[in-house]
Amino acid sequence: MPTLHASLSGSPTIIRVETVLVDVPLGQRTITDSQSSVDSVEFLQVRIDTDAGVTGYGFNWNYSKGLKSAKVMIDECYAPAVIGKPALQRHALMKAMHSTTHFIGRVGVARVGLAAMNLALWDIQLKLEEQPLWRHLGPCKTKVKAYNTDGGWLTWSTEELISDMHRIIDRGFDAVKMKLGRPDPREDFERVKAVRKAIGESVRLMVDVNTVWDLKTAIVWGRRLEQFDIAWLEEPMHPFDVRAHAELAKALDVPIAVGETIYTLHDFRDYIDQKAVDIVQADVTKLSGIEEWLDVAALGRAYGLSVIPHTNVQHNVHAQLAAATENTPMVECCYESLFDIWENPIRVVDGHYTLPEVPGVGGKLTDAVLEKHRVA
Repeated sequence: MPTLHASLSGSPTIIRVETVLVDVPLGQRTITDSQSSVDSVEFLQVRIDTDAGVTGYGFNWNYSKGLKSAKVMIDECYAPAVIGKPALQRHALMKAMHSTTHFIGRVGVARVGLAAMNLALWDIQLKLEEQPLWRHLGPCKTKVKAYNTDGGWLTWSTEELISDMHRIIDRGFDAVKMKLGRPDPREDFERVKAVRKAIGESVRLMVDVNTVWDLKTAIVWGRRLEQFDIAWLEEPMHPFDVRAHAELAKALDVPIAVGETIYTLHDFRDYIDQKAVDIVQADVTKLSGIEEWLDVAALGRAYGLSVIPHTNVQHNVHAQLAAATENTPMVECCYESLFDIWENPIRVVDGHYTLPEVPGVGGKLTDAVLEKHRVA
């Protein structure tokens, strides 16, 4: 059998694509924002085998049910489009897969499956090169700052919020985020006021509405929140309403962050063109994969904007992308209870992600997780 280095002289051929659906409990109390209550996360694990004995793993995720639809998309559309093809011809493979869903949809389920396949194809190349993603891309930093969301959930009492914020700060985090979007915005205001008073002025505080405000509410309460030195106001309104976000950005001094529910380079372009975003929260699992994420990051850099990826469970990938991206100053830290579901899990030490040395993307769930939580 040829060595990995020898395989670089030619592209191995894809011989098999397999998908597994799992539903993993959070391992902590149910968390809630203005849109969702979450006690488990679904994962779609993709495995691509090659004739060189190199296997690539990709994934996608959802915290409501429904990933079975993406599994069907991969099994019935994407797998037949790539089996028998050279694994390293990633751009051609992405185009071939994309064309199979031309009349079904270019985002949503189609994009979820495409991103998982993209990560698996990258994983193959990185394993052949014997490099982790961040080294392949070329690092501009050797550790990545993390900010923490795990202490700021919407159903926490004010006392619980403050207690959790102190716990997080004591671990070395100096940037934290809390959820907004209660039915009465006055409650949000009082909670932010209490948290800011409790944590002091030296800790960065971000707030996240998860899209439930209208423009008038966002302007009124965004202005009132500015007195608390808010680092950014995240997803204040419906993510497809670019014009409303542009009006809001013009009305407020607090930076506007969007991207968690924006799915294409062109959508980000429209936000940026209309000056409707200040913090670009591109997510590799919502875009079509690593190439499109890098395109969005480069677009943001051209306009002087920071790219701070939305991150729930994809820490392994986003921390590596951040290490190779100058305008990505930090990465979200959330759902820490799920860190150990991955082989070679990433860690946060003194408020910074440690970068992996194991070759690949870092998207392989442990065999124990795949066996114990597999969805029939």
